[in-house]
Amino acid sequence: MILAAVLWILVWGGMYSELSSFRWGGLLESPFGLALALRPFMPIIALLLCLLLLAQSGRVSLAVSRGPILALGAYGLVGAFFFFLSPEPFVSLYWAGLFLSAVFVAWSLVNQEDPEGRAKLLMDINAAVIVIIVVFYFIGPLWPILRGAPNPRLYTLPFGLGTQTANGVGRFAGVLALIALSRLRQPEFLKRAFWLGLLAVALVSLGLSESRTAILGFVAGTLLIVIANRKFIWLILGVPGIFYFLYMAWFVWRFRGSFENAFFLTGRENTWRKALDISLRMPLVGHGFHADRLMIEGEHVHMAYLHSLIQSGVIGALFFLAAVVGIWVIIARSRLLTRLASIRGVENFLLTESVAVVGFLAARSFFESTAAFYGVDLLLLVPCMAYIQIWSQRPAQEEQPRGPRPEEEGLDPAPDAGPEGNRRPDFPGAGYSARGFR
Repeated sequence: MILAAVLWILVWGGMYSELSSFRWGGLLESPFGLALALRPFMPIIALLLCLLLLAQSGRVSLAVSRGPILALGAYGLVGAFFFFLSPEPFVSLYWAGLFLSAVFVAWSLVNQEDPEGRAKLLMDINAAVIVIIVVFYFIGPLWPILRGAPNPRLYTLPFGLGTQTANGVGRFAGVLALIALSRLRQPEFLKRAFWLGLLAVALVSLGLSESRTAILGFVAGTLLIVIANRKFIWLILGVPGIFYFLYMAWFVWRFRGSFENAFFLTGRENTWRKALDISLRMPLVGHGFHADRLMIEGEHVHMAYLHSLIQSGVIGALFFLAAVVGIWVIIARSRLLTRLASIRGVENFLLTESVAVVGFLAARSFFESTAAFYGVDLLLLVPCMAYIQIWSQRPAQEEQPRGPRPEEEGLDPAPDAGPEGNRRPDFPGAGYSARGFR
């Protein structure tokens, strides 16, 4: 588990770093200087380590990747293979490596012992990172804005870790709000109070970000939480007030009540036309990763499906679309939304958060480049996809509500109960086992 945590932290380590900022002299300044200097290469290091891990174990299973994760990997490989079509092949290959690091590290980890536990570990690391970042922004650059200062809509991270736009802050705040909204249902008072406090911080941060796409994603994720867990009373007690606050942040504060400005795409249409024109020059395989920044005068596509098209052509874009659609097919086939309310404990929280985060990112994908390149969205999406896939492969008997384990009640587990005391790890006909998928 320690290795899994280190690998995923390395994948996160490259976030907001720039390859152009690498300095050989930084390697010798101090341990902290060494870490900062290596940041642009941390995901690449993680990718190489996970490939060594797979080679050493001699066990590579595609089962966990039959669907969304495999499709994301195939999309990344298409963009990586045709890197030489980029105006700057080395830069394109570097960004392809960053993208594949998140996919292959998650893939290799959940194909080891205890895949569900490893997927949970990745989600816990993500939650910790999000909490730290949102709290930092709340007590740092957002606090003066809350007291009336102008909103610069561009904020600086400490220790030279980079900058973050208001949309990025809104994305972190929206995801944290969904996690907190799920976990505040815990019976323990202190835990409930902790997550209630984080929910308040996240909602205020989301409102101050005035990010339309983050607010849209939060609304979608909240509705999924309410519907899946049958918390319909929330629609009367709390949700309307939250939605009204976000309406004020989006429509009134940012756009001063102007309907036209509120739904104007801030120039995205022109960027989309440019991206489509460039994509048609090499329609089958695209122009490699980072093509938008290299070929559209440094602009960002802000549309996941068009982003995938310009980078890897129709072939890669179809794989990317298959990943997005595929996770919803798995959710529908496993009837997750209709059965979630009957699941108890930590599993319920993790599945609720996974579905809500997938819904949040899917809603944003039409206006942001969600998971189409190495970025925060990708790192949030992949563990959620993995956990949903792992859970959906369980035998039906494992998904019933479970009470305390026999040993917790002073009883001996049944002889055939398996290591968990209430299930067999290799139920006849099941695709799930303690080592992943067969």
